Amino acid sequence: LPRCYAPSGSIVVPGRMSSVMRALLLSGLAAGASAVTVQACPKASVEVSSSANAAGTAQFEAVSTSNGECTKMAAGGVTAIKFCGPGKLTISRMTCERHDYKAITVEHSQKEYTGTTCETISTKGTVVDGHLGSMTFSC
Repeated sequence: LPRCYAPSGSIVVPGRMSSVMRALLLSGLAAGASAVTVQACPKASVEVSSSANAAGTAQFEAVSTSNGECTKMAAGGVTAIKFCGPGKLTISRMTCERHDYKAITVEHSQKEYTGTTCETISTKGTVVDGHLGSMTFSC
């Protein structure tokens, strides 16, 4: 049989499965594969800014989110949020437990927003002005 080398240096022989891998696979199937499946949103991204460069241009940092799950931010000083691509973004001053209270929702249609089409949302004068508590993104 041909041998392949994994990045760790271990040898992988196609067609053979170790008993440990077999047990992990079977336990995952018994638990229900849908419980571990996360829908990816490849054409969308969310970034936040709480600083600017010397020229005054906002500097954005990517936010890692899971589709439909609330992400705890607890971030002070967020001045803008860049929302690219299609989907629905809900931002709140509250934690995930109270996320829906006075939340702001921004929706992007698939027709109007591609992965490169972005909207920069200013937090000035909104309920998240000065503190971004949580966000939920769904696609």
